[in-house]
Amino acid sequence: MGVAHDSGKRSKTLGPALGAPMTVAAWLAVGLLLSGSGWQSVGAGVACRDTGRTHAYATFIAYGGWGVREKWARAWVDEVYRTALTHRGVRYLCAVRGPATVDYAGREIGNAALAILLLSRPRGLVVVTAHSSGSFVAHELLAEIEGKGTRGGALLGRTVYYDLDGGESGLTPDIVTHLRRAYFVYAEDSTTGTRSANAATMIALGTRYADQGGVLAVNASRSGCRAGARWCLHDALVTERPHNPDTFDLEKDYQGFLPDRPAAVAYLSAPWNPPAEPPTVNPPPAAPKTD
Repeated sequence: MGVAHDSGKRSKTLGPALGAPMTVAAWLAVGLLLSGSGWQSVGAGVACRDTGRTHAYATFIAYGGWGVREKWARAWVDEVYRTALTHRGVRYLCAVRGPATVDYAGREIGNAALAILLLSRPRGLVVVTAHSSGSFVAHELLAEIEGKGTRGGALLGRTVYYDLDGGESGLTPDIVTHLRRAYFVYAEDSTTGTRSANAATMIALGTRYADQGGVLAVNASRSGCRAGARWCLHDALVTERPHNPDTFDLEKDYQGFLPDRPAAVAYLSAPWNPPAEPPTVNPPPAAPKTD
């Protein structure tokens, strides 16, 4: 599940776009995302659903880490929506399974289909959360959108991105500058001083992109992780209290939400509004000339 510190460039060659026989155009034409319907397959490893909320237009997308099954990602998205997003203007939910390999070498996720779906919606914020190696998959989506020219740039301007203890590969300065906000999130247990596994990468990226949002540190003092258990804290950005105090347990941490193990949602309180423009300072009038 780990993400190595990775600053390498990635190719923009896309893997298979669709996991279902129906084309994207046909999928959109028949309106498979019926209001209030259950999860619908959009592309390989990608499922979305319409909650049916009225007067709400935003989309929440969550990318699971390496090895996370689509069913587990759906459970995570449902719980985050239930606990933190029902009153924040979010209507559409999308869950994306984890990549088959840590570095997402296969490019097997249907991000092209997801990009087309998002571009078909002319309004509403898009909130993208990516955990661990899922960040590499999310960066492919953002690159796909960026490649759509003016329409893609407008969509990125409505997109808030949270990189949850993930990586850098595929995330370019051009993408980040076009985003509405970009946050780089790690967990720290203040009782032990232990940080999540990829905290150093998150701090470096957040420092580099401070103007777009920057670093977010989540206090995981309630996690129950043992001192030095960096991979347990890695999952404390999915569930506030991971099931294994020494490391991660993907199946349980992405699904086993209970009153004493709620979904981790503190990072979502960071502002979604774009950064304020610096005030314009007019130069002082020139002093009158004297003889």
